[in-house]
Amino acid sequence: MATLRIGHGRCVCQGAPCVRASRGGPGNQEGTGSASVGLVVYVIQQLCKYTRLHQPNLELRPDRVVERKIGSMQQATVETKAAADSIKSDLRTEKIKRWLCPPDPSTNANHARKLRHEGTGTWLLEHSIFRAWESGLCRYLWLYGLAGCGKTVLSATVLDHLAVGNDRLVLSFFFDFNDTIKQTVDGMLRSLAFQLYQSGAVSTASLDASFQGHRNGRDQPATKALSDVVCKMLAVQKRVSVVLDALDESTTRGELLLWMKDVVSRPELGHVQLLYTGRPESEFLRHISPMIGEVNCLLLDKQAVNADIRSYVTAQLSQRRDFEHKHLSQNLLERIRNKVGDGADGMFRWAFCQLDSLARCRHEAAVETALAALPRDLDETYRRMIESIPNELKNDAIRLLQFLLHSERPLQLAEAIEVIATQIENDSPGFDIKRRLFCDTDVLDYCPSLVTVVHATSKELHLAHFSVKEYLLKNDQFKTPSASISITRTCLTYLTDIKGSHEKIKRDFLMARFAAEVWTSHAASAESSEDAVGATFRFLENETTFKRWSRLYQADRRWDINPGPPRGSRLYYACLCGLVAVAHGFISKGADVNAQGGEYGNALQAASEGGHEEIVKLLLEKGADVNAQGGEYSVPAHLSAPYTWAFMTNEYFLALTSFLKALIGRPAGGAHAAMEP
Repeated sequence: MATLRIGHGRCVCQGAPCVRASRGGPGNQEGTGSASVGLVVYVIQQLCKYTRLHQPNLELRPDRVVERKIGSMQQATVETKAAADSIKSDLRTEKIKRWLCPPDPSTNANHARKLRHEGTGTWLLEHSIFRAWESGLCRYLWLYGLAGCGKTVLSATVLDHLAVGNDRLVLSFFFDFNDTIKQTVDGMLRSLAFQLYQSGAVSTASLDASFQGHRNGRDQPATKALSDVVCKMLAVQKRVSVVLDALDESTTRGELLLWMKDVVSRPELGHVQLLYTGRPESEFLRHISPMIGEVNCLLLDKQAVNADIRSYVTAQLSQRRDFEHKHLSQNLLERIRNKVGDGADGMFRWAFCQLDSLARCRHEAAVETALAALPRDLDETYRRMIESIPNELKNDAIRLLQFLLHSERPLQLAEAIEVIATQIENDSPGFDIKRRLFCDTDVLDYCPSLVTVVHATSKELHLAHFSVKEYLLKNDQFKTPSASISITRTCLTYLTDIKGSHEKIKRDFLMARFAAEVWTSHAASAESSEDAVGATFRFLENETTFKRWSRLYQADRRWDINPGPPRGSRLYYACLCGLVAVAHGFISKGADVNAQGGEYGNALQAASEGGHEEIVKLLLEKGADVNAQGGEYSVPAHLSAPYTWAFMTNEYFLALTSFLKALIGRPAGGAHAAMEP
C-alpha cells in the first residue's frame, strides 16, 4: 500500500507520483494548489483500485471522480473570493456612509405609506401626463397642490409603482421641515450620491475618487463637488428616475432651483427623469414652468383627490376601532361621510384632523355637536386643538411643541418624555423622574393630531405636518425668543438635576447629550431675558454642572462623544457659544481674557472662530491680546476668521496694523516670530 510522508520541507510519496508541496517557495499559492490537486488525484486513484478489488461489480470512473472533486474545489474557491469581495465592498460602503452621513429617505416614504389608504392615488398613475413621464416621452414632471392635499403620500405611491417595473434605477429624496439635514441641497446630494453608490459598481468610481481626493474622508466635500459627483454617477446609469418630494420644505430653494436647472441643461443626463412635488409658491411657479415646460406641470386634480378623501373617510369609519366601538347609527355615519368627505376641498390633512377629533368624542351628542361646527380650514383646526388641550397638560404640551419647532433634528421619543418630566413653570423647577410616562406613546395625548411618531433608527416625535409648524409660528409663545427661553431653562434644569457617574448619566438620562448639545444656541437667542441669562451664568459658574456639561459635550469638539473634562475656561466657552451677556458677567467678575485653553487656544480665537462680532469687540476693549495664536492654529485670531473684514472696527484695524509691522520688522521666523513677545 502506498504511504505519504511529509517532512523537512519535502514531500515523499512512496508508490505514487512525486508532488512537491513547496514549489515556487513559501506563500506560492499556485504551487500549493497544484500539490493539493496532485495529491487528490493520487488518493482517488488508490481508492478506485481498492474498490475494484473488493467491490468488482461497482463501476467507477476515476476521471469522473477527479473532475467532480476538482470542480467542487474550484467552486469553493470562487465562493470564497465572492464572499471576500462582498465583505470588502461592505466595508468600503460603510466608509462612504460615515463620510457622507446621508439622510435616509426611506423613513419618510415608510411614514407616508402608513398614512396611505389602499386604492388612493391610482388616478395619478393612470393620468396621461404621468404615463408619458413614466414611459420616457417626457423627462420632467412637477406635481403641485395646496397644503395638506396628500402630495407626500402620492410620492410614496409613485415610488412603489416604479419599483414594480424593475426597468430603471429609482432614487428619492423627501425634503422635511422636521429635520434640518433634510432641508438643504447639500443633504439631498449626499443622499442621492449614497443611493447611487449602493446601486452597483457602475456608479462607484466617481464617489470613490472623491473620497480619496478628500484625504480618504478626513475632509468634507463642498456642495458643488457633491453636485458634480452626482451628475457623473447619474451619467453612467442606463435609466434613472428621481423623485423629489416637498420642494417647498427646502430652506435652500434658490440653490435647489439652480441645481434643477443644471441637471436639465446637461445633455449627458438626457436619460434621467425627474419628478418633483410641492406647493405652487411664487418662486417655483416663476422658475419651474419655464425650465421644464408648462405641459409638464400638473396641478393635482381636486375632484380626484376628493374622491380619494371620501374613500379614506369611508374606510376609517368602518375599520377604525374608535368608531367601531361607538356603534354609531348609519344615518350619523352617512352625515360624517358627507360633511368630512365632501367638505375637505382637496385637503387630506383637514379630513384626517376632523376624523381624529370626532374619534375622541365620548358620546353621540358630542359627535353631533362637533359635526355641526367643523372648522373652516387648517388654521382654525389647529387653534381648536391647542385650546382643547387639558389645563394640566398644557404647559408640558407647549414646551414640547417649542422643542419640536426649534430643534435642528427630530426629538427621540425618549427625549420627549424627559422634556415632559422637566418642570420649569413652578416656583421650584426641576426634573422629576416620577413624571416619566408609563407608556412612551402616551406623549401623543399631550398634542393630539399635532404630533406623530415616526419609526426611524429609533422612535422619533415629529410635528404631524408642515402646516402645523406654519400655524404655530404665527403665535408669539412659539417664536424666538420665547421658545428659546423655555428650551434653555428646560435643558439647564435637566442637566442640573440629573445625578450619578458619567456612565450612569449617559445610560439612564436619555436627554443628557441632546440637552448638552443644544442649550447654548438657544441661550444665545434668549439673552433678552434676565432670568435666562442668570440661569446660564449660574450653570457655568457652578463647578459641578460646568464639569458635567463638558463631559457630555464640548462645542469645539463636536465629533467627540466623550470629550472629558473642560479644556478651556468658563469665559472661553461663553465666547465660543456667542453668550454676550454671560461673557460680560464673567469679565466683570475678573475672568482673564487672555487665559489659554480649549481647542482654539483662547477666548478671542474662539469668538472669532464662531463669528461673534460683539464678543470680539468686548474682548479687545478688555485687553485681549490680538497677537495670541490659537491652540491648534499658528495664526492670531484676527487673521484666522474669513469674515474678519466684515466687522472690522478701528481697534481691530489698529491691532492688525500692529501685527503687520511686527511681522515686517522680523528678518526671519515668519508669523510665529511676530507673535513672540
